[in-house]
Amino acid sequence: MAPLYVPTKRRLAADDPFFDLGNAEANICYFEKHLVRALPDIVARRSHMMAIVDGLLEDAGRLQHPITCHDPPCCGSTHYPSTLAYEQHYDQVHRHSCAACRAVFPSAHWLDLHIQEVHDAFFSARVARGDKLFQCFLPACPRTFSRPLKRRLHMVDKHRFARSFNWNLVRTGLRSASRLPGRRLPSGTQ
Repeated sequence: MAPLYVPTKRRLAADDPFFDLGNAEANICYFEKHLVRALPDIVARRSHMMAIVDGLLEDAGRLQHPITCHDPPCCGSTHYPSTLAYEQHYDQVHRHSCAACRAVFPSAHWLDLHIQEVHDAFFSARVARGDKLFQCFLPACPRTFSRPLKRRLHMVDKHRFARSFNWNLVRTGLRSASRLPGRRLPSGTQ
């Protein structure tokens, strides 16, 4: 299978429009820093440069198209007006999500705990044997426990977690695809 993207170097001329915005900003900084004595000329050039910058920004705003999220569970149903909005969406919904059940977790540590405790058959067999495999929720704490109840007591006593904490978070996640509006999991999945 051929790779989807192959990086290539592109040589651009010094007068290429790609560099216009940066050149305008560099000229403004240079004039402000080094040519304080020629203030009237600087003011005129600055207003000219700012007009160029404003024009370039307007052109960039007209050229920007909405970004569509094609990752599951969105699958093309959501659109974002800017890169920043899409990045925020990605961090909230896709960054730490389980591929098997699509549950979303607050960090990579929580996702690792979920995959071990919910989807790993070897983990289940070792727990049935009596091994201490349930890790503390805090990544810095090395303690492991034989049962989730013992882990919960440790979390409340040693780390001062509230008794009302969502202890099922490892199994369910913050939000799963089945709870997203307009989305259902395919039949046969958890």
